[in-house]
Amino acid sequence: MTINDIQNYLKTKEFDAYIITRNNMFIGQDVLDEENKIKELTGFTGSAGTLIVFQNRAVLMVDGRYDLQAKTQTDSSLVEVVCTRDSIGTWINHNIHEPHKFVYDAWCHSISEVDYWRRSLDRHVFVEDKDNLLGNRISAKETNIFELQNEFCGITTDEKISYLTEFMAQNHLDAYLLCEADSVSWLMNLRSDLIEYSPIFRAFALVYASGEVSLFASDFSKLVDELASLKGKNIGINFSRTPKKMQSVIKANEAFYRNVSNPIVEWKATKNPVEIAGFKACHIRDGVAVVKFLSWLRDNFSGSTELDCVNKLHEFRAQEQNFYSESFATIAGFGSNGAIIHYQPTLDTNKKITGDSILLLDSGGHYYDGTTDITRTVAFENPSQEIIDSYTQVLKAHIALSSQVFPVGTLGAQLDAITRSSLWNNRKDYAHGTGHGVGCCLNVHEGPQSISLKNQVPLQSGMVCSIEPGYYKEEAYGIRIENLALVVEDSDGWLKFEPLTVVPYEPKLINSSLLNVQEKDWLNSYHQKVGATLLPLLDEATSAWLKEQIKPL
Repeated sequence: MTINDIQNYLKTKEFDAYIITRNNMFIGQDVLDEENKIKELTGFTGSAGTLIVFQNRAVLMVDGRYDLQAKTQTDSSLVEVVCTRDSIGTWINHNIHEPHKFVYDAWCHSISEVDYWRRSLDRHVFVEDKDNLLGNRISAKETNIFELQNEFCGITTDEKISYLTEFMAQNHLDAYLLCEADSVSWLMNLRSDLIEYSPIFRAFALVYASGEVSLFASDFSKLVDELASLKGKNIGINFSRTPKKMQSVIKANEAFYRNVSNPIVEWKATKNPVEIAGFKACHIRDGVAVVKFLSWLRDNFSGSTELDCVNKLHEFRAQEQNFYSESFATIAGFGSNGAIIHYQPTLDTNKKITGDSILLLDSGGHYYDGTTDITRTVAFENPSQEIIDSYTQVLKAHIALSSQVFPVGTLGAQLDAITRSSLWNNRKDYAHGTGHGVGCCLNVHEGPQSISLKNQVPLQSGMVCSIEPGYYKEEAYGIRIENLALVVEDSDGWLKFEPLTVVPYEPKLINSSLLNVQEKDWLNSYHQKVGATLLPLLDEATSAWLKEQIKPL
């Protein structure tokens, strides 16, 4: 399948454009390479993007994280890359003024999304692709499904199902159709090795008021048949994550359906005591692995490459107890590669590390008892004063949020603005969110909360978030500093962040004259915690390295 094939189809069928998302039927979850139609058609490998193919052109919409990457990976003679924060509908509204007939795959777009297009963009027509032009969007690859033990989950499957049946009774539902695979994974305490960096079990679940659960992981014709038995029954579905196709199936079988928000989204975002203990424990082990790697890197950077860093860090992590997999493909960007926000080294782009620039290293691990995500920016010999000052300004932003107390009900968007303030004062910014929620041996990016400019979800005690401001100078260098932190209640009922990550910052890049007393105190206290936690677990050589890194300012 090529862009030209789609354009010929549009002309034959007298459609004006085809909207293609990276999603398959598991909307909002990661996909395998063979399921990724955007990669197949354009070469773009990023985790977010939308392709709109018109009869005579194609537009790839990406956000600021992927602007440079998309332009590098695509052929500009075939695809125009547009960097925007707009949704598909908003972009079409602002840029396509003449009436168009758009076609889409009803398995790959939610009910809410399609309904929004039809309601708000009434000068255009949106029609379902009845010809299945793009083919099957789900891989036939075999997968190993396993149960995550209760010692890691903290709540049994039966208990979780009882929460959902109680919710259904309160909402007068006979059944609830869960199309969110991460929610199904959490509900059933099941995981899978299908996707390399995401242990979710991909399935839909039809949950009955009786507590009976039917799972559908591949043969969705069986789901269609089972829905046919619910004629006249009340079914709850989440319009924002249920494929438009399922609405058509339910209607055809004369069942009643309502848009009922999936309560599991919030339940799994607020970690239970066993999960919290697991997060803390796995971060200590992850800290040991990362510190061993950074100590190794100090002595071995000369002659090493970005891919050497990726492989060596994996080697250290894999030695730790309860390690399952990396939580995403490691980002190791040296020099100008670090300015590409979600850069991942390949044999074609792999740079050698030298002493004259910095390395941005963003990595993480899934452990059976939790998930980690950490970014450190590393200097080697004599970094420039410009880089030192930029790093310190990012560190000030990082400390600002890490030390912020805030009232119950505070939104992610409010905290995002607080974090950026010191960078804005230096005319600097970054084209990504400040933080995201994190799942427990699930997706490393998990909602509903995030610390980003548009997020309107209040943070709650028990949520885990990343704190990761940055600064990127195109074709020069990139800086990002990231910890995971737990939202906890302070003694007066206000909320604050408790750092989970225990890895030192880069002392070579800190201009202490730019830090105020409170920032120095926070940094020294954090480094004291790192030392107290990790030093008893390290060998002599690594301990000596760590002691140098955490000397008080």
